[in-house]
Amino acid sequence: MFLTDALAEAAALRPDHIALDDGQEHWSYAQLHAAAARMARRLVPVGAGPGTVVALIAHPGALTVQAIHAVPRTGAVLAILNPRLTWVELETALDVLQPDVLLTTQASLTRLDADPMWFTVLDDLPKPPADAPEPASEIEDEGPDQHGTTPYMVLWTSGTEGTPRGVVLSRDALRTHAEAVQERLGLSHSDRTLASLSPAHIGGLAMILRAAQTGSTLVVRGAFEAEEFARLIETGEVTHASLVPTMLLRLLDQRGSAPAPETLRCLLIGGAHAPAELIERALSLAYPIALTYGMTEMCSQVATAPPDAVREKPGSVGSPLNGIDVRVREEGELWVRGPTLALGTVSAGAGTVHNPVPLDDLEGGYLTGDLGRVDEDGHLWITGRIASRIISGGVNVDPREVTDLLESLPGVVEAAVVGVPDPEWGERVVAAVVLAPDGSPAGEAALTALHGAARERLSEAKRPREIRVVAALPRNANGKVDPAGVRALFDA
Repeated sequence: MFLTDALAEAAALRPDHIALDDGQEHWSYAQLHAAAARMARRLVPVGAGPGTVVALIAHPGALTVQAIHAVPRTGAVLAILNPRLTWVELETALDVLQPDVLLTTQASLTRLDADPMWFTVLDDLPKPPADAPEPASEIEDEGPDQHGTTPYMVLWTSGTEGTPRGVVLSRDALRTHAEAVQERLGLSHSDRTLASLSPAHIGGLAMILRAAQTGSTLVVRGAFEAEEFARLIETGEVTHASLVPTMLLRLLDQRGSAPAPETLRCLLIGGAHAPAELIERALSLAYPIALTYGMTEMCSQVATAPPDAVREKPGSVGSPLNGIDVRVREEGELWVRGPTLALGTVSAGAGTVHNPVPLDDLEGGYLTGDLGRVDEDGHLWITGRIASRIISGGVNVDPREVTDLLESLPGVVEAAVVGVPDPEWGERVVAAVVLAPDGSPAGEAALTALHGAARERLSEAKRPREIRVVAALPRNANGKVDPAGVRALFDA
């Protein structure tokens, strides 16, 4: 018994419809389906297959999209890692995930500045022997519940608690999520969606899978650039995109007072808190804003307000998607449950990709660490976070990780890291440090050294945008560092 994947179904239904447009070449669904099948066949001789883990470290591009469809066809679990991670972060992830094959593209390999011997480069996959069997374009179904309980893909994330970990997702959870979002936003095969987020981000992966689910066109143009995105929506080449608030701000600054083109049908905004003034500015220019709340652990969106609901009730992220239960627990913490919940997580010393640590509690749900309320219409409002994590430009940042780095540097006695509101990034990472009075570098020299160490060891979103040297850290009556007092240092 076999269960076809969404790409195979779209190829059968609309073989000539454009599936992928990278600005230089177009692939119809029949062509993309065939390209994924060829890639799957070529991946088997290099080690991909049932029971294996294949890691993909690559920027958005046509080959990356093909790999996301191809790797599962070999029976392997696909683990996607962001090439923007530092090598320290990547090594941590690889130690946990223990991949059998490490994939990248030639373009990404150049940017990674890594030893090519470690990688299988998608551009240069060897041709399989003529008599090699074709991997199935359909996924073998060994039992009625296989696709709901078998690991299918893994995304590496800092998570709610700020602990780096892999979130293990099932095929059914990803597909159920795509179907629920399709219904909520009225998606169809006529959409043209920009791959605006990294596929290592759950929002970016969800866009790729939703495009195949709806049989629509995925537009790939590499890393997000506001000028290029503005051009794409002005020419009608893109009708939909998912943005974090930072991207929306850059788009508005790029286009100024020009109203949104009528061909633009939806901008899904999530990944971080969107300031009210930013949403009001976008709505005043007729941008079709949809606000969403989600997380990797739930395959992306938990609740979504489509554009008409945002216009009626700005600030709400709408009602939960079909099949998802959201409740407010003690202290206002949000608890979620539904068929899109991840199978579990894998981290240092806890679980494996094929046997992750379950996320669900005795009721089958998950405490998110986020604060919120549900109004009389059943619409969800996000009010804050219990956890101390910072979300900067849509990326989860663990303050403890940054603090540990700073305090490990010569001459630093102690440090405190917090997030402060920022109109572009949602929050920006800032740090206060106390230096040893023993002749270590001081003043500008000390700050230069600290920023240099952060650039070397931390990915861009985690680096402190500002570091202040203080005589002592603000503390509360119990002698603990006072985060509010630290934030006050940066109010000016």
